[in-house]
Amino acid sequence: MKNIGTMYRYEVRKILCRKITFIVLALVTLIMIAINAGEYIIGGKSVNNEEIEIVGRTVDDSLLSEMREAIDPKNATLEDGESVSIGIGVRDRTYEPLINYLFMLGGNYDKAYNMSEEGLYKTFDEMIDTKIEEQYLTEKEKAYWEKRREDNPDKLTYGKIQNGYGDSVTIIYVASLLALIAIAATLSGVFSDETGLKTDALIFSSVNGKKRLMIAKFFAGITVGVFETAVLLLACVGTEFAILGMSGSEASVQFFVGPTAMDMKVGKALIWYVCIMLIIGILYSVIAMCLSQVTHNSLAVVAVLMFMWLMSMVNLPDSLGVIKRIWGFLPVTFLGSWTFTDYHLVWFFGRHLTIIEAAPVIYIMIAAILTVITKISYNRYQVKGR
Repeated sequence: MKNIGTMYRYEVRKILCRKITFIVLALVTLIMIAINAGEYIIGGKSVNNEEIEIVGRTVDDSLLSEMREAIDPKNATLEDGESVSIGIGVRDRTYEPLINYLFMLGGNYDKAYNMSEEGLYKTFDEMIDTKIEEQYLTEKEKAYWEKRREDNPDKLTYGKIQNGYGDSVTIIYVASLLALIAIAATLSGVFSDETGLKTDALIFSSVNGKKRLMIAKFFAGITVGVFETAVLLLACVGTEFAILGMSGSEASVQFFVGPTAMDMKVGKALIWYVCIMLIIGILYSVIAMCLSQVTHNSLAVVAVLMFMWLMSMVNLPDSLGVIKRIWGFLPVTFLGSWTFTDYHLVWFFGRHLTIIEAAPVIYIMIAAILTVITKISYNRYQVKGR
């Protein structure tokens, strides 16, 4: 074990000391920060960190009545004499984000201005029902969501729209894309470089080269991959919190991702996404090292991972059934706001899991399988290699 620890530390330093590691990591980190801060620095978007009195309140008739008193609908008269709303003049900007959210639900300012509590949640439920019908769910899945919605009636908790938690949840998928690039560039040569430099025979002839070195290399690669993922997470979430503050975790996630039956606070949603992101970092690392060992070609590793990135951008129709369900778990684009409106379930040890609950389990299982494949390939190469 002492030898493995020494080799592990050496392999970590070897990966981190490569120039490409810091160049790529610095580049993707700057891109992440620029994406988050660009609209405020370059675009001139203002930040409002003032405490808002209605934050934390349930959206009900009382709050909607206060909103109507604080805003002034602007009307225009068409040629036929019909009066229609063309916008909202806000006397008290406290309620501006709320009226804009209602506008998103209702489709126009007239409906938003006159929306009641009953109308709000009816519209909310109709949008969820439509999404459920579009996804060709099984009867068991529909029954699950029906019961969950009955047990947890829709009650939106208002939160500031400029919210570090909410913005992080909706932008963290970019960090996932950038992590793939960083890990592909950093770990593509973990095993293939030995073949390219023709040092593999020398390594296999050493005392620790047959088994222990493979373990040390593998865990070193995972360590570096998780480190790069954590840096990008810090750049993503840290920038949002630095700009918008850390208040607002109690707000309903629905204010940021739209109507969804996955009822949770936005703070809890961010915790889920951060944990899944770290697991995705492990999975990316294992995939890169598995390909490095199997192909013995660094360029092939990068090409396959970039192809996976491109393929994840293809949006398959729900009518494809199982293929669509599997496609939805592609880690590159899993961490998006759209995941909260994917109502497919995964049956696991006697219970149904939502895709957010199932993703960590599935990714860990895939990583474990690829680890075994890597080990088998490494052992066979000792016998059948050059």
